[in-house]
Amino acid sequence: MLKSLLVAVATVIAAALLVWGERTLGASSAAFAFLVVWLPMTWLGTVSRVVPPRLPDSYHELRAVERDGRLYERLGVRLSKRLLRRGPLAVFNPDLHLPTERSRERLAHLDQRMRDAEASHFILLVATSGIALNALARGWWTAALLTVVFDVLLNGYPVMLQRYNRARLHQRFAPLFDDDTPPQGASAPASESAREDIGVI
Repeated sequence: MLKSLLVAVATVIAAALLVWGERTLGASSAAFAFLVVWLPMTWLGTVSRVVPPRLPDSYHELRAVERDGRLYERLGVRLSKRLLRRGPLAVFNPDLHLPTERSRERLAHLDQRMRDAEASHFILLVATSGIALNALARGWWTAALLTVVFDVLLNGYPVMLQRYNRARLHQRFAPLFDDDTPPQGASAPASESAREDIGVI
């Protein structure tokens, strides 16, 4: 009951703010282009704490080109990571850090939390693309362009970041993700650089 109430309240507040933003700022304004990306993100970030969005495992599977992380590093994901670590988005994923106990169970939990965060941002990335297309169809060129830019920055880069983080997690702790490794008591140390590189937003 409490969870349903939280989802309902968060939805009403987000919808009300969007309506207010459209009427006050104008649907074709740059400010509303930011709001239409930011508000759904904060809404889903809140709701996902109650009902985590899930995508098929086939979507989350890392492709060969992603596994060494270089692709995402060339796209600037490490800069994005530093900015997100110190920004307001960090409050939505406080547990996306390496656990003190590096057991298979705890690392698997971290991996799932990364998948959930990625799923949230990917869903929003696609949904917001529809909003940008609507703005484009109405001839609001600036609003459409800014919506795409904000969407890539606030949703696209977090998607890439989670895929990058999961690739590094599996690289550094490969034995614990190997199905042939006994799970009981299995753990692995992590260097300070691992704490720096894995599991932030």
